[in-house]
Amino acid sequence: MSPRADILVWVAGRVDKRGSFEDYLLRLAAALRREALRMHVVAGPSWDTGLVRDLAAEGVTMTGLPDAALRSPLAAAGVLLRTRPRLLHYHFGSPSSLLAGLATTLGVRRFVFTDHGSRSLAQLADQGGWKRAMRRLRALPVDLYLPVSAEVGRHLHREIGVPARKVRPLMNGIDLSRYEPVAEAERQALRRRLFGIGPADPLLLFAGQLTEEKGVPDLLAVQPALLAAFPNLTIAWAGDGPLRDAVQASAGPRIRVLGRRTDVPDLLRAADLVAAPSRWNEAFSLILAEAAASGVPAVAARIGGIPEVVAEGETGLLFRPGDRAGLQDALATLLADPARRAAMGTAARRRAEWLFDLDSMVAATTAHYASLLAAPPAPFTVARTTP
Repeated sequence: MSPRADILVWVAGRVDKRGSFEDYLLRLAAALRREALRMHVVAGPSWDTGLVRDLAAEGVTMTGLPDAALRSPLAAAGVLLRTRPRLLHYHFGSPSSLLAGLATTLGVRRFVFTDHGSRSLAQLADQGGWKRAMRRLRALPVDLYLPVSAEVGRHLHREIGVPARKVRPLMNGIDLSRYEPVAEAERQALRRRLFGIGPADPLLLFAGQLTEEKGVPDLLAVQPALLAAFPNLTIAWAGDGPLRDAVQASAGPRIRVLGRRTDVPDLLRAADLVAAPSRWNEAFSLILAEAAASGVPAVAARIGGIPEVVAEGETGLLFRPGDRAGLQDALATLLADPARRAAMGTAARRRAEWLFDLDSMVAATTAHYASLLAAPPAPFTVARTTP
C-alpha cells in the first residue's frame, strides 16, 4: 500500500494502550475511510497490538518513531516527504511547535492542532518577553486550533494571540458504551470480585498519575480522617508514578494500591465516588469524563478545564486546589449521602451523553477537515491582546 495520505495524524506521544484517545483514532479512521480519504498515523515506538490490527483493517498506514524523534524537524520532514498529506493534525505537542511551519514549507495545505496541554501554574506564568513572541510567531501557520476545553482556548488567545476565529473548542470524546453503567446486581458482583466489599461499603477511587501535581499528597493527608469517619470505607489508588512508595506505605485492609490498570471501566463501575484533587492546570481531565460516563460523581479541584467536566453541585463537588480541609469536607459530604451520590451519578451520565460522545467528536473533526480542505488558505494574522 502506498504510504501517501490525505490526512496525517501526528501523536506526540505513545499509543501503547487502549483508551479514549485510541478509540478516537480508530473511529476517525473509519469515518475517513467512508469518505475515501487515506489516513496515516505517527506516534511513539510502542503501539497497542490490537490498535495496530484495527487501524490496518481500516486502511490506515502507520509510522512509529523514537520518543525524541516525535519533536525532531528532521524526522518530521522525512515522514512528510514520504506521505505528502494534504492536512496534518497534531496532538499532544506544543501549540508553538516548529512542525506547523515545516509542514507548510513542505506543501501541507492545512495544519490543525488539538491542544491537550495541561500545564503547571508556573508554566502558565512563564510567558513573558522573547519567549512569548517566539511562541506567537511559530503558531502563525496553524489553520485551526481544537482545544479540549474552553479554558485552554482562552489560554491560546490570551498567551499566544490566536484569533478567536481560529479556535473551536472540542471536548474529548468517550466511547459511551465502554463506560456504560451496569445493572446493580452486576455492579455488586464486580465490587465483591475486585475488592471484596458489599452494598453498604462505599468505595472512593483515585485513578491517575501518582504525582504531586495530581494532588496525591492532599488525598493522602485526608485519608486517615476519612477512614475514621467512615468505618466501612475502602479507598483504592489506581496508577503509578514517583509517589507510588508514599501511597504504598499507606496500604492496608481498607486502602488498596492497585498500580497501573487496564480495567479502568470496571474500577469506575465499582466506585461510589472519584477523587481528582489536582494542583495541575488540567486541560480537561479524561478520568473525570470517564467517571461521568460511568455514572459516578466526583470531588475535584476547581482548576483549569475541570469545571467544564464536573458541573458543581450537579455531577460532583469542586474545591479550591490545595485546600485539604475543602477536599475532606467535600468527600465527607458525599460519602455520607448515598442518595445524593446516586442522583449526581445519574446526572453525570446524562451530561456525558450530551458533552462527551465520541461519535459527535469524530463528526466534528471530519467536518472541520472538510471545511479547511475546501477553503483557500487564510492570511497569517496575530490578534491583539491586552497586557
